[in-house]
Amino acid sequence: MRKILTIAALTLLTNFLHAQPTTIFTSDIDNFWVAYDSVRLQNDPAKQIAIIQTQYLDKASIGLREMIKLKEWTSADFQKNMITNANFWKSIRVKTEGIKDQNTAIEKLYSNYQRIYKNFKAPEIYFLMGYIQTGGTTTQNQLLIGTEIAAADATVDTRGLHPMIRDFMSTNTGILGIIAHELTHTQQRGGDMETDRKSNLLGFCLAEGSCDFIAEMITGTEVKRPYMKYGKQHERELWEKFKIEMHGRKSSDWLYNGFQRKNGDSDLGYYIGYAICKSYYENASDKDQAISEIISLDLDSVQALDVFLEKSRYNP
Repeated sequence: MRKILTIAALTLLTNFLHAQPTTIFTSDIDNFWVAYDSVRLQNDPAKQIAIIQTQYLDKASIGLREMIKLKEWTSADFQKNMITNANFWKSIRVKTEGIKDQNTAIEKLYSNYQRIYKNFKAPEIYFLMGYIQTGGTTTQNQLLIGTEIAAADATVDTRGLHPMIRDFMSTNTGILGIIAHELTHTQQRGGDMETDRKSNLLGFCLAEGSCDFIAEMITGTEVKRPYMKYGKQHERELWEKFKIEMHGRKSSDWLYNGFQRKNGDSDLGYYIGYAICKSYYENASDKDQAISEIISLDLDSVQALDVFLEKSRYNP
């Protein structure tokens, strides 16, 4: 009887542990708006900067501290943006404060990921407030979400913002798309390394494109970004150019170039990587294994990348 009770207790404990909610941190949102309100009551720029430092940055969560280090954020940068883009901040506030109502939807994303990828390791999520610079990044075990961008949609006031940011917000439907994309970066070898990998353009683009492909799998919706639309319209010519450059490391024509391009033709490497991953999946006989291979691909191995491309049979 004691053995039976012990087994039952272990079963209950295991079920309880698996049922634990996703670890979500939102304190930085609250601290940001406290600082913001204080800044709006103060006319002295130096005092505004000091307020942001003491009421927001000095109270940073572990995730925000990591983002400050990664992006070299300063209180002066925040102060300038708060004043310059006052209409945007006024319009985005309610959306950021409503993040806490999204916990159930976020947990469903995690559950969907676990369902398609048995080795999924659930990262912590930190909802941060930046100054309209980044929608998110990751470490190996953290999602760092730039909430003012991730929560924005077509209803926010984007006057004065960069065209790339405006385009993103005009097609964004909330935080889940960015979270779904960033989740795969936390599962990849080395995390979100962008072009710091010992890889090539093909590897850089597969790192990003695979995130979009898996995001569609776990959300059940298409990724609707300008580069997706442009990529589909110009796929053949893009592929011909990409084939010539894919074994080099130069990425400026393909990735992270949204602030330099204003015609919807930025970040096209995301599309190329996505299209290759989609073709890999569609041509695989074992779909579950294909998903695992897409997520766990050794992005630093030139040989592994070439094998992956060949097996994808991608040739638009």
